[in-house]
Amino acid sequence: MAIAIESCEKLPDGTELLRWHLLDDNYQLIKPIERFLRFKQNGGAALGTLKTYAEKLKQFWAYLNIKELEWQDYNGRNHLSEFGYWYMTGFLLNASSNTNSLKQKRSERTVNLALTVITQFYEFHSAVGNIENKHLRTYRHTRGKKKAGMLSGHFKESPGGMKTVHYREPKKYPGTLEPEQVNCLINACRSARDKLILWLLADTGMRIGELLGLHWSDLEWSKRTLKIRRRNNPNQAYAKGQERELSIARLLQDYDFHALFNQYTDEEYPHEVAQKFGHDMVFVVLHTGSPSYGQPLRPQNINKLIDRLHKKTGVEIERIYPHLFRHSFATHQIREARNSGESKEDIAKVVQRQLGHQSIATTLDIYDHSFNDAELGFNGTDLSSIKQLA
Repeated sequence: MAIAIESCEKLPDGTELLRWHLLDDNYQLIKPIERFLRFKQNGGAALGTLKTYAEKLKQFWAYLNIKELEWQDYNGRNHLSEFGYWYMTGFLLNASSNTNSLKQKRSERTVNLALTVITQFYEFHSAVGNIENKHLRTYRHTRGKKKAGMLSGHFKESPGGMKTVHYREPKKYPGTLEPEQVNCLINACRSARDKLILWLLADTGMRIGELLGLHWSDLEWSKRTLKIRRRNNPNQAYAKGQERELSIARLLQDYDFHALFNQYTDEEYPHEVAQKFGHDMVFVVLHTGSPSYGQPLRPQNINKLIDRLHKKTGVEIERIYPHLFRHSFATHQIREARNSGESKEDIAKVVQRQLGHQSIATTLDIYDHSFNDAELGFNGTDLSSIKQLA
């Protein structure tokens, strides 16, 4: 079974270069995967994305071992279909026994992600001349009339590439956190740092990687903004979307938020320790007994924090996780703006910029149900009412 590992290389300028690799049973680099991962990293792929590539190719290599196939002999669509079925269900097609079945079954979304990685892997090696084209995509012109109106120019009119195997993904709407629920979670926090994290997630729509990737230099006090930048951070927190500038002027005018920010920077933040580690990350470990004291928080720290607060407060929602704050922010923004009479196009553009989506079509697809709720007269609540702090 292949092993996915992370490495860290110290560069001449003192910075650290983190990489992901896949090792075979003899702990040797799997060279075709190594070349693909380096190509993706040189192209600007984030470390979290590279980890996903490595994990999906690890499962694909397990499938090849079960089938006793060399990676070059992979037979396009037929094997892609069988891999997808095996990865989803844990069983091989038309097999008399399935002693090597997976213990964990996957969703359609997870399987489609793996199929995308495999397709890109073979397209790379085909492009550099290592193998013949496996024809894992089909190209065709979109039928029907050209898109008009607000979607004009947002879809390709040239032939589009489509994976030959794709599973229909059921749409799942995670629900939203209401302001009183967010307030309940914030009030249950024990530190100003934790309250600030939840408040910023709920009131800016930032991804958790963007929040934990903030440096003090990203805060521009004269403009009352913070910048979302794409960079390699020591805590593996990365900005996935577009670099952008978010206004926090309204937040800084709120007395409770301002007081929390001052409490964190003046009383809790270990400036000397952070300086010793050589970073200026905003959110760090505060537990003085921890060997990580003063080092940047990692995404798993926030997951554990939110799980603990959920159990402590008993907020009535099935699952709370960092991205739910982002979804709630966008949903309430859409509902409030529609109730104020703003057009769907104007709202979508604002939300797109705020969330950092590459395309307005992404915003419209993800939050289509929110626009529908607004059209039906659903009276949403503005998350800016988050201010009843303990």
